[in-house]
Amino acid sequence: LRAAQTESEQQTQIMLLEQRETQAAFEAAEKERTLKKNRLWAIVLGFGLIVAILTALNTRRLNNRLATQNAKIEDQRVLVEAERERAERLLLNVLPKTIAEELKINGVAAPEKYDSATVLFTDFVGFTAISATLAPEQIIEELNVCFTKFDQIAQKHRLEKIKTIGDSYMCAGGIPDANETHAKDAVLAGQEMVAFMNQRNRQHAQNGKSLWPIRVGIHTGELVAGVVGSAKFAYDIWGDTVNVASRMERGAEPDSINVSSETYQLIKDHFECKFRGEIDVKNKGLMGMYRVG
Repeated sequence: LRAAQTESEQQTQIMLLEQRETQAAFEAAEKERTLKKNRLWAIVLGFGLIVAILTALNTRRLNNRLATQNAKIEDQRVLVEAERERAERLLLNVLPKTIAEELKINGVAAPEKYDSATVLFTDFVGFTAISATLAPEQIIEELNVCFTKFDQIAQKHRLEKIKTIGDSYMCAGGIPDANETHAKDAVLAGQEMVAFMNQRNRQHAQNGKSLWPIRVGIHTGELVAGVVGSAKFAYDIWGDTVNVASRMERGAEPDSINVSSETYQLIKDHFECKFRGEIDVKNKGLMGMYRVG
């Protein structure tokens, strides 16, 4: 009985040992499967991380390239815009704004007739003698100072600068935008031009420099204005009104404004004028002249 009991206990122990071994083997296999699964996930995650890093690096590189390209495009846009504005300014320096806009839209600007406009001419008395005593650089410098000031005065009084011819300066009122005050505007501009030159000549006298007396001639009448040329645009005016204004200027006294009888009729209620007699004008005959002020 004791032997049977002992054998039974041994069998029981053997069974328990086998169960433990089986459990251990199962747990070992389960652990191995878990390790393999974790390794697989680690590989997947690692691969995903690598892909994410490579994607991020590639995206960053593409973004940097795109930013560089955008910066270049923006620089080019700014450059093109600056060139466009520069071309616009240059165009407006030689043409009135409305004429420039018409040229940009249509490619041409049709000439236009004005029934009433006022032309102002200036020149410097004895310019030939003055220029003989000065270096060319000094002549150009003085003309530049004077004409720059005349430009400012003309713009202030709504006059359109037409051109300079040697020591002569020509501008006109009532073009390209017609108005009712062009004669008065021209006289006001002429007065400022004379006043500026008188002040400048006083400074020249104090400094022992040559004096530049000025004459101003003004006439009102009909004219034609338009753009001539294709390589170099020029806004110009034509008609007897231009010729008479030039004749009024040549007949003016130094440091004074000489206006025609046509202009006088338009300004007599605004300025004191003195009749100076008549002057023979080509194709016009005798015409009355008046000194303003």
